[in-house]
Amino acid sequence: MSNLQASNLFSVQDRVAVITGGGSGLGRIIARALAINGASKVFVLGRREDALHETVAQAPSGIVVPVQCDVTSKESLESAYSAVAAQTTHVDILFANSGIMGPMMRQTPKPDGSLPTLSEVRDELFSIPMEEFTKVMDVNVTGAYYTALAFLPLLEAANKRRPAPQVGVMTLPTAQVIFTSSIAGYNRKVPFSYAYNVSKAAVTHVVKTLSTNLLPYHIRVNGIAPGLYYSDMASQIFEDGGVAGGGVSEGSHPAALVPLTRSGSEEDFAGLVIWMSSASGGYVNGAMMLTDGGRISSLPSTY
Repeated sequence: MSNLQASNLFSVQDRVAVITGGGSGLGRIIARALAINGASKVFVLGRREDALHETVAQAPSGIVVPVQCDVTSKESLESAYSAVAAQTTHVDILFANSGIMGPMMRQTPKPDGSLPTLSEVRDELFSIPMEEFTKVMDVNVTGAYYTALAFLPLLEAANKRRPAPQVGVMTLPTAQVIFTSSIAGYNRKVPFSYAYNVSKAAVTHVVKTLSTNLLPYHIRVNGIAPGLYYSDMASQIFEDGGVAGGGVSEGSHPAALVPLTRSGSEEDFAGLVIWMSSASGGYVNGAMMLTDGGRISSLPSTY
């Protein structure tokens, strides 16, 4: 019966992980969750050195390692890969988590509630430089995709360390890439920006494509599609709504926005990450995990 104990089902003991966007938000939650629960090394990658060191300071000593990296640069990814490879022989889990919101690019109703004219919509959206739209795609899609490619050798090395299969014994999970997508990639009415929503839809398809094409190499690819969680990126939503405490208590948000009337918490996200990273998540491949308090299901009828 011991194999069904939670301590075995959800163990991430001695796992080695790499997390892009590890200096804040969901990336920091991932890093802390793994480090607190027994991972041997957690490499956090990001552009801002000070933010990475904040993540290090919030985790058990000696577990989280900061590595500066810009995922939109192949040279920077190569350098980050070399820095990680110098400190570990393998990587069990890679979290391609970096992302930016980009410009708000949606038509805004007038004070009287009427819609802007088509000419006004055109003027507002067309005024955004193409480069700002493209930058969102560069970080959220291209950067995430090349992050996965960069670390394939260390993921393969993790597979080579696995013990040989035994009849009647569950085989340990293969190496895994987990992409951070968003419910914005699923539903047309999640309010952010065209660039962000399109980029997250693309990330979701990257999960599907890579999970199929990496099957022969026994590298699993999955994704997480979060709904409303407090982060630097989403902070404006909380400020506009006067929501305090990260919005994690019931009643923080109207049911029309989130059916459970609260934001996702650190515990919600950390629990999902631990499960996906553990042996009990080893049968999952090519899947997108929604964690949104029921928001996708309600949006078509409530907006």
